[in-house]
Amino acid sequence: MSVPQKIRHLILVTGLSGAGKSSALKYLEDLGYFWVDNLPFELMPTCLEHFARQGQAHLAIGIHVRDRVGVECFQECRQPLFDLAERVETLFLEADTDVLIRRYRETRRRHPLAQELTVSEAVRLESDNLALVRANADMIIDTTAMTVPQLKEHLDQAFHADLDADMMIFIRSFGFKHGVSTDADMVLDGRFLLNPHYEEALRHLTGLDEPVVRFLEQDGEALLFLDRLTSLFGYLIPRYQQEKKRYFTVDIGCTGGQHRSVYLVERLAERLIRLGHPVRVRHRDLDHGKGGGCG
Repeated sequence: MSVPQKIRHLILVTGLSGAGKSSALKYLEDLGYFWVDNLPFELMPTCLEHFARQGQAHLAIGIHVRDRVGVECFQECRQPLFDLAERVETLFLEADTDVLIRRYRETRRRHPLAQELTVSEAVRLESDNLALVRANADMIIDTTAMTVPQLKEHLDQAFHADLDADMMIFIRSFGFKHGVSTDADMVLDGRFLLNPHYEEALRHLTGLDEPVVRFLEQDGEALLFLDRLTSLFGYLIPRYQQEKKRYFTVDIGCTGGQHRSVYLVERLAERLIRLGHPVRVRHRDLDHGKGGGCG
């Protein structure tokens, strides 16, 4: 009897109740992962063998462990899975205790451990029980301040289904006055460039508009900066790819996220695309209003 082909990528999705495990599983399905939720530990090897025979390459399994006995079973059953999948990763979702308590109160759902405990006691107990699982996780996502779309984008960056594709590059503009992004691999500051905000005719435009582009390129500094960045990424990207990095996120900021950072993101993306790299662009703060953010 022939040995079944291995699952290429298995993601074990676990974490604190209310932190977003169900949402994560559903979005992983959109990325091309077949998912199974709350599968008994003893059935996992059989499940993987079945899906391998079916030719399923990407699989996500929701793991719900809440007490120390369940944690021990999970740790014991996890190791044999490495013989059945080429790559096994544990994704742990969490959120601040106060946020989890608020989510349960708002939805009026019962916490799985709140049989004879208050919600706050149950959340803290589960967090303590899962400390070992968290410590051994390959990736931890804190959903405290995340919206569902932000969680989806984070998963898209981390677990894009086409694992043979080139490293995905995300380039995002933002305004420092609205807060600095914290999950980028690199943060660049474009505030040294000429500021279109101080030109009355440009204040209510953005870096997507041609008059702003002409203004920023008039003294040559923006183009020189882009030349330097293109050279830097030409050096970095092949080395990140050698390390099997699947995504690289660059945030470029200016004061308000309307003019300079938007221009730099668009032009840098164009250059990297011409070099053959897959790039996705995001403009975080354009919805704060055209021209209202001092450049």
